[in-house]
Amino acid sequence: MVYAQGGFMANGLAGWIQENGHPIDTLGLEASPDDLAPLAGIVGSARVVGLGESSHHVREFYQARHRMLRFLVERCGFTVLALEAPYAGGHLLDDWLGGGSGDVKDLASAAIALGLGDVPELHDALRWLRTYNRRDHGAPVRYAGADLPGCLGSPLPALDAVAAYVEAHDPDAVPVLARARELTGRFHDPAPMKVLFGYPSVAQAERDALTAALAELIARTQRMAPRQRARGRGAEHAEAAHLLRGAWLLDQLHRSMAVEGIEIASTFRDVYLAESVLHLLERDPGARIVLVAHNWHLKKLPEPFGAGELLPAGYHLAAELGTDYRAIGVTSRGGRTAVASGDLTGFPFREAALPPPEDTAIESAFPASATWTLADLRAASGVEDAGKYTRMRMADYFCDQPAFDCFDALACVTETSGTAHTR
Repeated sequence: MVYAQGGFMANGLAGWIQENGHPIDTLGLEASPDDLAPLAGIVGSARVVGLGESSHHVREFYQARHRMLRFLVERCGFTVLALEAPYAGGHLLDDWLGGGSGDVKDLASAAIALGLGDVPELHDALRWLRTYNRRDHGAPVRYAGADLPGCLGSPLPALDAVAAYVEAHDPDAVPVLARARELTGRFHDPAPMKVLFGYPSVAQAERDALTAALAELIARTQRMAPRQRARGRGAEHAEAAHLLRGAWLLDQLHRSMAVEGIEIASTFRDVYLAESVLHLLERDPGARIVLVAHNWHLKKLPEPFGAGELLPAGYHLAAELGTDYRAIGVTSRGGRTAVASGDLTGFPFREAALPPPEDTAIESAFPASATWTLADLRAASGVEDAGKYTRMRMADYFCDQPAFDCFDALACVTETSGTAHTR
């Protein structure tokens, strides 16, 4: 017999989820959020909630997360939507949510890298937020990107964004910034993956010159910080400093990849994802943030790699915020998903079939009877066979990822499909 809330039952975790999970029968954003009431208990008073996905470009993941986003905004008072998208350029969508002009499809495509802004389901959620902001709710819901410039691409957008600030407040640094922009422009490309894999062809002297210029800009910014705060320009200065740090971390990612490979190098993204969230909280101490990103970035557990570990953004956030950070993974029992296509110049995903759940994969414990199911993993941690579920979906395969250590809750969709751009 296995312990479960309210008594004893057989069938281990699968039985516990059948009895205590929360089946949800619709993915429609327009549906009442009443059926998501258990989400309030999972989130509690957390200041940051991560909503994940086991792969990008899965239609039902967008829909499930957007239903949870609506609940968190309407019922729990969350005030910021932060995406796994470039921090530089986030103002485009933030202005639009506040009533600015433009077409959401064009703005999302410009503000969100890797084709992730070209998804109709995302546009629907952004339109809902804009409509919500038009009503009298007090402070509007804000938008922010949290990722490095271009996610994996060029530092140039961040350098362009700080140009006016540097010219106004540190004119002696203008030649240094100009040099950094000129060097970056030599390998800049709108396709982030093309930049990422093209960086090794940049001459070593040019790489070193760019790194030196970025380091000097950051050092000068740090030196100015107390004086700028004293002059009442602290918020403006902190914004410029965060943009420059993103450019520098992206440069470090490029340098690391040329030596250590993409797995280690990409953790510079996780550093910045976490720092961006903390920067947003510092900028507005009353903010409550929904961070939407891949499960890997949101999980709280370090990833063993070689003789060391890879630290995801969720690890950094949990270390800094404790119980003020809640991570909700999103996965699926079956259907289809999106995988990298290998195309470095265009849209980098294609649709692929999902293998059935492995016996030790957490997805195998979820029922197929509802459209999707939400389960509070903290409440299920005492179930007798919980420890056997050490694996979880990642795109179209399974990886060692013990869900109970990585996430506070899981949302499992029964059947998924790719977005329109994966077909």
